[in-house]
Amino acid sequence: MSRSSPSAFLWLLFPAVTMSLGWGLRGFIGGGPLGAMIPGAMVALSLALLLGRKQDLGLIAACGAAGVGFGGQETYGQTVGLSLHPETFWWAITGFAIKGGVWGLLGGIVIAMGLMRGAARYTRRHWLSGLALMIAGTWTGWRLVNAGKLIYFSNRLDKPREEVWAGLLLGALALLLYMGSRGAGAVLRRFALWGALGGAAGFAIGAAIQAWGRPSGYTPWLDWWKVMELTFGALLGAAYGWAAYRSRGEALDSGYQELRNTALWLAVLSALALAAVGIGIEYKLEIRFAYTVAGALLLAAAFYSEALAWQVAMTVTSCSFLLDMMENKPMLAGALGWACVIGGSLLVAWAASKHPRSRPMFLLMTWLGVGVSVLKVVLPPASLKFGAISMEATFLAMAAACTWWACRLTPRDE
Repeated sequence: MSRSSPSAFLWLLFPAVTMSLGWGLRGFIGGGPLGAMIPGAMVALSLALLLGRKQDLGLIAACGAAGVGFGGQETYGQTVGLSLHPETFWWAITGFAIKGGVWGLLGGIVIAMGLMRGAARYTRRHWLSGLALMIAGTWTGWRLVNAGKLIYFSNRLDKPREEVWAGLLLGALALLLYMGSRGAGAVLRRFALWGALGGAAGFAIGAAIQAWGRPSGYTPWLDWWKVMELTFGALLGAAYGWAAYRSRGEALDSGYQELRNTALWLAVLSALALAAVGIGIEYKLEIRFAYTVAGALLLAAAFYSEALAWQVAMTVTSCSFLLDMMENKPMLAGALGWACVIGGSLLVAWAASKHPRSRPMFLLMTWLGVGVSVLKVVLPPASLKFGAISMEATFLAMAAACTWWACRLTPRDE
């Protein structure tokens, strides 16, 4: 039985709640670019469900994970500090708008690349050349603007942070110009535009709400930083949903023949190798935009094989937040923690090879993330404060809503 067409409202609501949940999880069980892969993978799969896609699903999910992960290299903790003082409030909010806009811009371009790979007939040379130009543009923008702090939104006087937003901006524009000229330019520009608008509005509004909320007296009962994250995720997710809605006649299955999947045993070994490369480069490469290099390598592997793409989206992402839990819980130090990380990653790798479809992978990422979040609260040393418990209840409610929508969007014969 074929599914009914989603309403226009659902195109906004489902990705908004999905990415808001993913962003909330990122702020608790992850962090940095590896943590930002969580909302990226989740929102990309929600778009695939809305579009009814059956092809390139792994690549779409990988593009969401890595594409949103690129923006996770942004630093904004000190920008939050500036927003709390009246004399620097508007400068900080401007910084949030720019950083959020760049985050959404680059993520939107990469998601659109995954959606339009078949329709645009991107070749391996196009894909690799675009990623190489993105890396070159990122280095150039970082070197010209960020390294010298020409336009700076952090604290120059107290342990100044090294920013990278200009590098990501120039890298995104280089990628957009090159890939857009090779096909599907209208869809890429649409996702870029709406991603930039949603990211700019979401980060700026969320930061302004936090700056208002902290002095309000409700701080003991509400985590205003988390409110900022949920707001950013909701508006950026809605923007991507609107871009997908406007592109629904173009971002369809095209009959493009995917490259042959690898065997299960090879997919599991590849997943471990990809996790080691992606996470290892982010941790060990001593450059400001290390994840740009790591993410580009992951996307290159994702283009090579649909099976590898699923491992990038699912296994690398989940391995990252399992590592985060191990690092933050003393009881998981040593062999027990590594057994949990490796065992959990292998189970995800197996599931991604066994059930490479949008709904099971969406549900796996959603509930695994929520489950790890609950464990992080209850495992010793437990954090059973009212704010933590209410946040976990919010995560559970959002995950239940996303599950309902994902099931409603899947045809009954699947």
